[in-house]
Amino acid sequence: MKSQTSSWDYARWSVGIGLLIMGVGLLLIGWSDLNNVMALWWMLPLMSVCAFAAASCRDWARHAAALSRCNAEADARHDMRRALAEQAARSQVEQQQAGKFAALEQLEHAIRVSQIVIWQVDTIRQEILFDGVHVGASDYLPEKRTYQGNGWFERLHPEDRPGVIERFADFLKGRTATFEHEYRIPDERGHWRWIISRGFVVERTANGHVTLAAGSHIDIHLRKQAQLTLHQERSLFDVGPVAVIRYVLDDTRRIDFASKNVAKLWRYPRNWTVVGKSTSDMVPEEDLAVTRPAIMKALSEGRNGVERQVRLRMGDGSLQWFLMRGVFEHEEGKVFLRAYLISIADHKAVEVQAHQHRARLEQLIAQLNDAQADGVTLQDSSDLLNTAANYEEAFKVVRQAASRLFPLWHGSLSATRDDGSLWQVGQWGEPPPLAETFRLDQCWGLRRGRAHSYMGNGMHLCCEHLHAPLGFKLLPYLCLPMAANGETVGALHLFAAEELSTQELAEVESRAERFAETLKMALSNLRLRNSLSDRATRDGLTGLYNRRLLDQRLPIEITRCAQQQMPVSLAMIDIDHFKRFNDTWGHEAGDLVLQTVGHLLMDKTRVYDLAFRYGGEELVLVMPGCRLDDALIKLDQIRHDIEALSLSFRAEALPTVTVSMGVAETTGGSPETLLRRADEALYQAKRLGRNRVHAAEARQNKASEAHMEGSQA
Repeated sequence: MKSQTSSWDYARWSVGIGLLIMGVGLLLIGWSDLNNVMALWWMLPLMSVCAFAAASCRDWARHAAALSRCNAEADARHDMRRALAEQAARSQVEQQQAGKFAALEQLEHAIRVSQIVIWQVDTIRQEILFDGVHVGASDYLPEKRTYQGNGWFERLHPEDRPGVIERFADFLKGRTATFEHEYRIPDERGHWRWIISRGFVVERTANGHVTLAAGSHIDIHLRKQAQLTLHQERSLFDVGPVAVIRYVLDDTRRIDFASKNVAKLWRYPRNWTVVGKSTSDMVPEEDLAVTRPAIMKALSEGRNGVERQVRLRMGDGSLQWFLMRGVFEHEEGKVFLRAYLISIADHKAVEVQAHQHRARLEQLIAQLNDAQADGVTLQDSSDLLNTAANYEEAFKVVRQAASRLFPLWHGSLSATRDDGSLWQVGQWGEPPPLAETFRLDQCWGLRRGRAHSYMGNGMHLCCEHLHAPLGFKLLPYLCLPMAANGETVGALHLFAAEELSTQELAEVESRAERFAETLKMALSNLRLRNSLSDRATRDGLTGLYNRRLLDQRLPIEITRCAQQQMPVSLAMIDIDHFKRFNDTWGHEAGDLVLQTVGHLLMDKTRVYDLAFRYGGEELVLVMPGCRLDDALIKLDQIRHDIEALSLSFRAEALPTVTVSMGVAETTGGSPETLLRRADEALYQAKRLGRNRVHAAEARQNKASEAHMEGSQA
């Protein structure tokens, strides 16, 4: 289009110039020849000039119009671009605001998921506000709680409280810019958990005193336990002949840990460290060529470790032989080798002595493994003891656990009788001769109420309940009393198979005290059950405890569990259509049903659960320390077991027996309220069709009903 317009412009200009030249020519001719036509000749150039001017004016007008249109289009495009830019800016602002809201929601969700507690301190109001939930801490720190004055600090561990208060006071007075401290707080079971608290200043006065501060609590209990375990492990090798290093199994072979005794054992200056160096700096090439393939082969075969003899470069430049026992460790996607090194330079030629060093090294590693396995053994033993029905079953658990915890020790377990004396439940290994029964004052541990150790060096007293014959050499032993609920329930006796140092005996004593703590509660419950049986407090028909004992024990159990911050669950159990059994089959058949259900109830409950006959076909099960959710699962399993019974009377099969159950939970409430709530739940179970477990509503007005339905009776 532009090319066509330019061609027309050139044509118009050419015509105009031609007319102008023609006019000039005619003018010249007019002057030279014909005077009578002078006016004509003068008019012709004038007409050409006018025509040219007219054509030029039209062109200029057209150009002006085109230019005006271009300017208008440019202005329109400019306005459009500005409008689009404004719309993009508004959209960006809206996206930023939406992103901020989403980020806030994500932050709140992250805080809840990661279970971080946010706190805020207002020094003017003297209050601390918490928002968030710790791991396992829903009972002692809800999502929102405000403490006035020193209310929060009173919950801290007594050993940590002074330091936290002092640090926090310095922070509030502006002496420190931030607050950071690790300390312990109790969980819902009364156990102490480590947390780290960090805070910063939000507002302060002109003189530097803080008026408003905020921060967070993070649960670091597992990390703290790992640190303590690692510290204990490392402290074992801070002195002595065994050195420990750890290095990564990659091309660098860089060492990232070394025990404190490395510099001394390897004859380097005190401030020298091997951390950061490569194993190539410490081991000669010819030894590396043999050792590295052996290590990688053991790793590829899935073995836990490797053992090699290797030479190390000492501080004086010499090479010294070491026995290395390596253990593989996996951390953050990398593989490390933790090497335990002991010098065998003086005994290289003597294989027997080298074997002794290897045995010593293995013993040290075994001690570390045993320390880690103790917790598992104690937990397993606690679970088994809580299900033991009598002293014989409990002793089997004790013997098995003690053999694993103290393999080089013999032992004996004693239990308390009603008259205050003790009798020997059983023994394992080959302990010295012991009295079958003895008085409490014949054992120094029981008399003093704490562990008694005997070294046999004339500096310690020997208990009278040991009947060692003349000339018998008595090795070191321990007597550990066990008391629960304010009364002595028994004693644990451990006897060494060889001579021990004072330090070795102290280490065993510490582990044995933890073992005795696990035993005492189970023995207390066993003693309580035997005592109750001796007092004839059981129902004659079912073998369950009677209602009179329920009235006595229920308040005690509620109070005891409240002191330990544990719940008590109570189930009211009713045999469905029991009157139909009596009317159709007679009272003897009804008694058979009651007896069978009562025996099943005793067999399927824990040793410290208490089952009662409440009256008629109604039974009551008290479960101390059992939460409502766990009680529902346990009761539903009992309901299934009862429904699966196959009963016959006088060679005729009886109908299927089903039960309805109502369960309620309390933490420190009254026995009457607990029984009433369980009875109301039982009524709801019947109303909903029987043969089911129904939970009473929680006290906090929440819809926390939980019930498990089976087939209707």
